[in-house]
Amino acid sequence: MSFEPPGVPGEVVYLKLPRPAELFARRARRFRELSPGNPMGEFLDALADVAEAQAVALARLPDGGGDAPARPTAAPLCATSHSRSPAWRDALAAIVEALQRRPWPAPAVQALRRLAGAWPEELEAMADGVLAGMPAATDLAAAPFVGAALQVYFTTLAARLSPDRVERSEGGCPVCDSAPVAGVVLGDDKLRYLSCSLCGSEWNLVRIQCWNCRNTGGIRYLGVAGDDGAVKAEACTTCGAYLKIFYREKMPLAEPMADDVASLTLDLLAAQEGLGRSGVNLFLLGGAET
Repeated sequence: MSFEPPGVPGEVVYLKLPRPAELFARRARRFRELSPGNPMGEFLDALADVAEAQAVALARLPDGGGDAPARPTAAPLCATSHSRSPAWRDALAAIVEALQRRPWPAPAVQALRRLAGAWPEELEAMADGVLAGMPAATDLAAAPFVGAALQVYFTTLAARLSPDRVERSEGGCPVCDSAPVAGVVLGDDKLRYLSCSLCGSEWNLVRIQCWNCRNTGGIRYLGVAGDDGAVKAEACTTCGAYLKIFYREKMPLAEPMADDVASLTLDLLAAQEGLGRSGVNLFLLGGAET
């Protein structure tokens, strides 16, 4: 269950909370749509399986409302300080069980076996590393699967919040303080919403502004030559970082996490310009070889 503010005509809705079942189903479907003809098609199909496993894992989390803050709170589900319930490990077990049925490259097979037999303390340490953006070198192959389970857990909790109990953010996601995976510009009103890499919440940020340092000057846009401009990298000359922006007017079915993976050519172009990613994609923590 999720809560959406009713909105007032002419008023910009700041925060849109996720609907987990819809989110993971849409993500899996988008990975499948992007696979044919893509050089990374096999990888995209594998990630579609991960998203489908996430949808199955939703059933492992307990129902019921969360403890809504009494007053508006900054990042009520802060990823690095939130006291996690063991339920996230139940989600991980469901994901691992589902994914062990498909063929994987050797590193992923070994990672899934390791996760299936790991002690709770080991899994919690892995989760801490993923949420801090610094998984241990020995955990890289397992990190995307751990991240997938954490997404299920945090997305479910985020859906139980009320938007009017979440303060506006001057940094990352107002719900969990994680970095966005990308931004989406809507077709009709041209509003931009950033999509959280962890909990799936979306929040409004005015266009032509770096989310990372809030600079509004020296913003430039990169695109792959010959494409239709449906995806661009918004680059900041102040902090040297970029975030991908997907334009729904030209890409109506865009799903930030899936389309981010499918557009890695743009990342290569940005890297050649000396730019670094400010967005995070938990499916890419271990690299495309996973």
